[in-house]
Amino acid sequence: MVLPTPYKPSLPPAPANLPNERMHKIDRNIVYQLDNRERGYRTRKIRRNATAMSATPAIISAGCGEQTFHQLAIEVAEQVVLNRLRTEDLCKPINDLASETESVFNIEQSHNGLLTATVQTNRSVNVFQTASLQKVVKYPTGDRSVWTLAFHPTNDQIIAFGTLGGTVLVYVDNQLVGTLNEPEPIGSLCFHPTENYLLLTSMNEVIFWDWKNDKTYTTGMYSDCKCRFLHVTQDLRLITGISQTQTHVMAGIGKNVEEVEPEYLMVSFLRSLSLMLDKLELTLSTQVDHLLQLEMSKQCLIWIHLLQTINQKREQVRCSPTVGPADKCTKSNLNLTLMSLIRKIDALEEGLLTRNRYSNTMCISTEISQRLWSPGTVLFTQPLSYFRKICQNYICQGHRSYIKYVFDLSLLGELLRKVCRMLYTLAPSELPDTWDHISQMCGMPRSPEKHCVLQAWDLDSFHGDVDDLPDFKEDWKNVITICLINNDSNVAISQCEQYVASVRFRSVKEMEIRSLRRDNFGESIFVFKFTANFVSLSFSPSGRYVAVGLRCRRNLKYAYILDKDRRWRIGVNLGLPDDSSSSAEAGTVSQNERVGIKLCLPRDPDKYLEINCIKWASLPGYGLLLGLKSKFVQVCR
Repeated sequence: MVLPTPYKPSLPPAPANLPNERMHKIDRNIVYQLDNRERGYRTRKIRRNATAMSATPAIISAGCGEQTFHQLAIEVAEQVVLNRLRTEDLCKPINDLASETESVFNIEQSHNGLLTATVQTNRSVNVFQTASLQKVVKYPTGDRSVWTLAFHPTNDQIIAFGTLGGTVLVYVDNQLVGTLNEPEPIGSLCFHPTENYLLLTSMNEVIFWDWKNDKTYTTGMYSDCKCRFLHVTQDLRLITGISQTQTHVMAGIGKNVEEVEPEYLMVSFLRSLSLMLDKLELTLSTQVDHLLQLEMSKQCLIWIHLLQTINQKREQVRCSPTVGPADKCTKSNLNLTLMSLIRKIDALEEGLLTRNRYSNTMCISTEISQRLWSPGTVLFTQPLSYFRKICQNYICQGHRSYIKYVFDLSLLGELLRKVCRMLYTLAPSELPDTWDHISQMCGMPRSPEKHCVLQAWDLDSFHGDVDDLPDFKEDWKNVITICLINNDSNVAISQCEQYVASVRFRSVKEMEIRSLRRDNFGESIFVFKFTANFVSLSFSPSGRYVAVGLRCRRNLKYAYILDKDRRWRIGVNLGLPDDSSSSAEAGTVSQNERVGIKLCLPRDPDKYLEINCIKWASLPGYGLLLGLKSKFVQVCR
């Protein structure tokens, strides 16, 4: 067994005119100084006097004031870095890692930001201190390079990584404590925050590995799907990025809905609606009016057919108001799914209305009475009675096996009304008069191969029972967005775990920031369009800025730093100062120059760099970390 190599660098002697005490202040950055000065100013006497001055509304309580000031100090530190990058070359190599020349394609950091680890191509993992930039340890990984790694969310001395050869290694205090071998490369991995589980993905499976007791629990997905991203939040929600199925695209929808048993029509309903909205959204992005009208016509026909099938089978549902102690029962909470679908319908309807205002060929009438293809009982009243029945009962899905759908009936009623209104007011008045091609009408929207469905799953009920694991075939449940994922660095989650950033492809690439909060789950917070190839996303410690690493041609090397609060953006050039010579991307560059500020990293074009990823240091005030295609890692601080 090959053990990790502790790194003991020879420290240079302190200059004669520098006191030894000052050598210990290496981690006192701007956040430390501002925060420490605030604590020194807010003495007990001043806090007591401030509390007595209750008539002054500006006085904030000590605890709340310190938290607010710390947040402001973090934002100040980030703004200092960005402002200095306009005029100074802050991009420096890490001297302690100068001998490293391998390509670094991902950077991960511990929960407290004190340690940083690199994923690189030399079949090893380097861990160094974020503040001092000194190497701590170097882990060997065997015959294949590491593809993914993760720190434990509460203990920075626990680290795990998975290789392209299918090997998973867990180290605690620099000692190897667990090894797992899978037949395929490890796509992504992460630790469970409260249980001794390491979640990892290989082939079309997600594996929950109890690395202390060497037990595994496996749950699968469609045979042609792969999971490319895993992350467990502190409130025990698993965020996954799973590629879209092509083989099983028609499972339980379209013409096949007629063959679905009544007990499974809820799944067909939600999956059909999710795919319908995806196709309409994708077609709307083409800005071709006749294609949009054709797609609306098709989806109207599919929707009517779906609801008619539900109406015909609603009395055949096998259900029970109670279950026995020996019965197996699974609960599925659908409220987040319904809220995200309603929000998606609202956004789509707004987009369709906007398109109608600026289009000369689309003629949309707002008179619902002019287009009554089916009576309201078919599209609302009768389907709602089916959903009321399954909402109040346990649905039988096998011998002594039941499922309980937990959802707010008023949410589902609102969803039915919104879909009905959208289709009646915005769809063409003439519908196809044949059902012969309904299977082709309901196909999966065409998307790039690496487009994945970003979803959230509740893990609070999982305590070692495989039946409590999520069903990853439910590609319609708790969908956040659909995005491009190649590796872990293509999705970013803020430190507060309230926002997620990802990139999807429509007519151009769109970097989206969406909410992970339960009260506005999936809501779009910020969208930025660009055309260059992106390599990484990263939130700043404050959660205000997002760094988008881009890979372009040699004369157009830059990244974007986006401010989600003020809607301005900073172009960060990683090559030549003048990158407007590229005809393919000149439009995007000039557009960003008009609305933002362009920064150069470095400013000297002779110090050309090509990045594989760019990450904010999660330790506040320590700038940006650059994983390079060569020369290992540099830091902007």
